[in-house]
Order: sequence, then structure tokens, then C-alpha cells
Amino acid sequence: MSQKMKKLIINTALCDITDPRAEVLSAYSAIEINAANIIISPEAKEMLTALPVSMNAASVTQAPQGTQIAVQNGTYEITPQGAPSRPVLLMVNGRLLVRPGSAEALRAYAGIQVNGKVLYPNSLAGEMSRAQVNGSTVAYPDDAVLIDGAARVDALFILRAKDTPYFVTRHVVIADEQLDIRALVERGARFLTKKAFVAERLLADALPLFEDSARILPIPAGSAFVEDEEVLTGALLRRYGTRLFVAGDLVIRAGDEELAAQLERLTVTGTLRVPESMLDSLMAIKPDCGDISPYKGTLLYDRGHLVVDAALLAQHAHGLTVEDCGSVDIAQDVSPHMILEQLVLRDCGAVRCSPAQRGAVMQVASDVGNISDEQKAPDEPKTQEDANHETVNTAYYKL
Repeated sequence: MSQKMKKLIINTALCDITDPRAEVLSAYSAIEINAANIIISPEAKEMLTALPVSMNAASVTQAPQGTQIAVQNGTYEITPQGAPSRPVLLMVNGRLLVRPGSAEALRAYAGIQVNGKVLYPNSLAGEMSRAQVNGSTVAYPDDAVLIDGAARVDALFILRAKDTPYFVTRHVVIADEQLDIRALVERGARFLTKKAFVAERLLADALPLFEDSARILPIPAGSAFVEDEEVLTGALLRRYGTRLFVAGDLVIRAGDEELAAQLERLTVTGTLRVPESMLDSLMAIKPDCGDISPYKGTLLYDRGHLVVDAALLAQHAHGLTVEDCGSVDIAQDVSPHMILEQLVLRDCGAVRCSPAQRGAVMQVASDVGNISDEQKAPDEPKTQEDANHETVNTAYYKL
């Protein structure tokens, strides 16, 4: 007796159907594809018409049969010498950097898809119109030196500077008050950037380096420029001193009163997160901040997913502030009273709780995208219908 064929369910980010295998297609009674991206050839479309196939996708791209799918994560460059020798569909998750003179290389690709950021020279704007970009695109002058990130100007930079524009995607930093900025101006260098941090003492001499549209933030005299540091620590104070100019956000943790007391001057361009108990003492130095966000108890922030249960709250008896998290689950063992007394929720994408907890969550939550009290059903045994399904969960699947 022949075995009953199953239905194939594919849950994937990328499904490659450019050259499907007939033996795979014939082994299933039906196929369901749930994908972010489906790449399909005309020949595959014709083959699939003979089967009950359903496709749910954010995007469907047609490519020639036999096309190679090249997935690149992070930063990927296309150069004049980088043309593929066979049909390739390039998919970049991150950043695509296209160098001047790469027109032929771009035409050699069967297609280009980018989830993230694309940087390309102005002369290739026409070629880049073929690319599908889910994110941002930035065009830079062909004659510019491209600095993909931040440009920190020091004595060596000045010695090597050329009479050319420097296109800086992030920002320019001129923090050393002893630099000979006039020499940099005389060499003909100039910066094409949206933002710059410049030592106050050098501000007048540095202005010719920037376009009028650039936002220039002065670094107060005597302050150390701090970047890519998010938490006030003893190591940070030992390295930079007690007068700080922080480009970005800064967190002062509960219990670090002695560290905060050492600060003589503080500038934070982003958000300063400080315990409620330390706010008054910190205000004595009159910090210059983009925003000040006092928090209750202990701060947990910037997490993709967080589960708040009774054990976690017990570890933070003075309260817990959860901020800037993708999703938060409130466990069943957390009572509404515990939520009201110990928990603060801010700037989170989604919060899941029980119907009994919802009222308390609403009171302690601010700027939360969605609060859901849907109950999760307990795991149930597989039904006969489930037994007739074969499910594949994967990032990439070639049919």
C-alpha cells in the first residue's frame, strides 16, 4: 500500500526556485512557501503550475534558470574588477559599497537586492536604478575620497591630506585643540558631511572645511571627546578625565554615585539616563544634554526580547526600568501589585501580558507600540492533519 504524500510547508527568509528538482516537487501532495524573498525562474513557474503550490512572500524576483544566489551579510563592495563570470543575483544584508568605474560589473549581475544601505558614485545613478533597496541610498561625488564611517582628524591625517573633497558618511571629529587646522585648510581639503564635532578653540579656523549645511557641534575647551561609550565607568574616567563630551547616549548606573560625583563637566549629545535618586546631585554640575531620562531602580535597555518574571523583580527590589526593548513578556507569576510597585516600561515595541496584568501594565508603560493580553494556548498533541505536514524552518531554502 503506497504511503500518503505529505504537504510541504517552507518557512524561510529566502527561497530559491530558479532550478527546482522534479523529484522534490513530485514527493509532496502540496507545497506552501512563506518567505521574505522568493527567487523564481520562468521555467520553474511553468513546472509549479502542475502542482498545488501557494506562495506568500514580501517580494518575488524573476531570474534566469541556473542563476547563482549570492547572499552577503555585512559590508560588500563592487569594484571595476569584480564582475561575476556567470549569472548571479546578489543579495546584501547590511551595506553595499559601489566604487567608481563599476558600471560593467553592475550590468553583469542578474539582479541586486539590498536590505540596508547603498553607497554609490553619482555617475552610476542610472545603473543603480536596477537595484532593489529596502533601506537607504547615498550617492557620493566620483572625485571624492569616500570615508564610510567617522573621520577623526589627527596630525597624520593633516600630513596626508590632499586637495580633494572627503565624503564622510557618519561625522567628522576634530577634537585635539593643538592641531594645526590652518595647514589642513591650506592643503585644499574639505569635508562633505552632515555633522562635525570641532574643538571650540579651533572652530573659527575649521569653518572653511565644511559646507554651510553641515551641523557643527563645538566641543567645550578642556573637555575630552568620548565616542562609542555608553556607560559611565571608572575606566572611562581614568582614560578621559572628569570633563566629558559624549557623542551619543550615556548611562549612569544605580550605585555609581561616587563615579558621578567626580564629574566636573558633562555634555551628552543624545540621552543621559540617570537614576532618579542621583538626579538632584548631578544637576549641580549643570549637564548639557540632548535629553535627560531619569529611571527607577535598575535599568535594562536595548534588548531584542526580555522576559520579566518574579525572580527578576526580586533581584531588583528598588525597581526595574525596561527601556528600548523589541518585545517584553510579563510572566504569569508577576502580580499586578508587583508591576505597579516595581516596574517601568518605556519605548518598547511590544509588551505581552495576561488580561489580569493589562491594567497595571497600561499604568507603568509609556511609548509602547502594542500591549497584548492574548493568552497562549497550552501545547496540544499533534492532530492527524499535523502529521500529514512536513515543515521546514530555515534562513535559506533551495527547492
